[in-house]
Amino acid sequence: MKLKIPSWVGTAIGLLSMGMMPALGAEQIKFSYSLLEFSLPVADLKTYAQEGKISSQLASYKKYLKPEDIAQLRQVLTEKQKLSPVAVSQFLYSEIGELMLKSAGELIQTDSRQNGFYAIRAALILAAADPEGLTLLNTMRYFPSQSIRINSQELFALMNKLSTLNKETNQALSVIEQQSNTEISTEPPVDISKLPELYNKSGSFSWEKRAIPFVDTNRKSLTGSIETRVIQTDIYLPQSQTTAPVIVISHGLGSDRESFAYLAENLASYGFAVVVPQHPGSDSLQMEALLTGKSQQVFADTELIDRPLDVTFVLNQLEQRSTSDPWLQGKINVQQVGVIGQSFGGYTALVLAGARININQLHKDCKSESDLVNVSLLLQCRALALGKNSPNYEQIQQNLSNLDLRDRRVQAVIALNPITSSILGQAGMSRIEIPVVIAGGASDTITPALLEQVQAFSWLTTKDKYLGVGDKGTHTDLIGGVSSVILPSSNRFSGFSGGDPELGRIHLQAFSTAFMKVYLAHQTQYRPFLSTSYVKNSNRDEPVKVYFVRSLPAGFPQGLVRKK
Repeated sequence: MKLKIPSWVGTAIGLLSMGMMPALGAEQIKFSYSLLEFSLPVADLKTYAQEGKISSQLASYKKYLKPEDIAQLRQVLTEKQKLSPVAVSQFLYSEIGELMLKSAGELIQTDSRQNGFYAIRAALILAAADPEGLTLLNTMRYFPSQSIRINSQELFALMNKLSTLNKETNQALSVIEQQSNTEISTEPPVDISKLPELYNKSGSFSWEKRAIPFVDTNRKSLTGSIETRVIQTDIYLPQSQTTAPVIVISHGLGSDRESFAYLAENLASYGFAVVVPQHPGSDSLQMEALLTGKSQQVFADTELIDRPLDVTFVLNQLEQRSTSDPWLQGKINVQQVGVIGQSFGGYTALVLAGARININQLHKDCKSESDLVNVSLLLQCRALALGKNSPNYEQIQQNLSNLDLRDRRVQAVIALNPITSSILGQAGMSRIEIPVVIAGGASDTITPALLEQVQAFSWLTTKDKYLGVGDKGTHTDLIGGVSSVILPSSNRFSGFSGGDPELGRIHLQAFSTAFMKVYLAHQTQYRPFLSTSYVKNSNRDEPVKVYFVRSLPAGFPQGLVRKK
């Protein structure tokens, strides 16, 4: 069913376009502390943003901010997001959008101290319709209350949580670095000069790319009904005389097959057959459908199940074609499979490796409001909505706990910025028995590294496991081409390698090649590339610091991680 845009939105947009709508926005930002109340005129912020002039009232707050914060404030106020009012409205009327608004509304309230849910939504939509575009300054101008009141109690609580998480993350990185030094002291020395060059260098194989739609006409839903699912898939086939191991790449929420084309091409040049399925229901087309009014969902809840089933179905189809299709016949080994996934795709990779959905953990962690510290819980907690419209909801939820989505053809996985903490938890992660890489970024605000990657790594019981954390890495750095639709392209998301995401992608290409060479192709000469000493040495002269280990001290980070 198409989501209906409220009629007032269309009226407001029309008035705005004719210049007839009066300025009904907030005039003051109010902040209470104990018995004192402070206020700042929005007009002063506008003058500073447009002319660089600091009023006497704004100057009184200047002493509390760092010089770089003052300089950045002007950019933050006027930075324009290229989103249409219809797209903004569609997202904010979705279930996930409303959860985010509810939490934000506890912090940003109306003048009468009411939750700012409706006011924020109206302001964002109207600001997006303004000729100047969606900016923070415009959003304040259209906030339908005389004042924007900041809930100091909620603000301090949020700041305390963020500060605590940042402190804990830094402490974790320190422990990881110490562990790294310990591992290096026990490793055989690595002579880098005698190793082949993997960094920023393609392999020797030429390859051919083809797009093939795989149609699953027998996909069984949670309620038992049969559905059809079309999985558009890119295949990169190396020109080799021997059968090639297969690597599947699973994109994140709101992305598509092009997100990791750079990685697929590089892996194919090293002799791997790379398969990149596009997951309908959680890809860029689904996001486009939401933003244009053709869908009410950011993603279909069933994607938590359908994504790993997509990979298994595609592998089944490839297994059949490898004996009948001249292009594939004798060229691929579908019993020798690796999976690389990012974000939602990282979850997909881990489930295919043997992890299971942890319903008990979800019930403990998922509350009615969203967590502004760990935004990924919005996605993870959707598992509790699976089967909610069925009279057999409780049975469906119980079945999820016992659902085994592992594909035993998968022999190794790399999970980049994966979601793990609640949807898999310790019980789910500990089931994995194959080699695993978990990687994250210390500046990831979507899937915080400590909560979603470091903790998950500590839960692994498999022998061969690797953890890498970039000190400046964010959530979207490793995505090539156009960024994920759900996260607008911005400098805020390009922190990896000191603002050089390309460097992070070069590291990913090299390490994933070596990892898959060792665990899929069984070419042990690549093992030195996976050593702690090699990773540290290869990163020594670069602006980013990569923390890399194969194990963690006993009991860490359980005693460090913030209690939910």
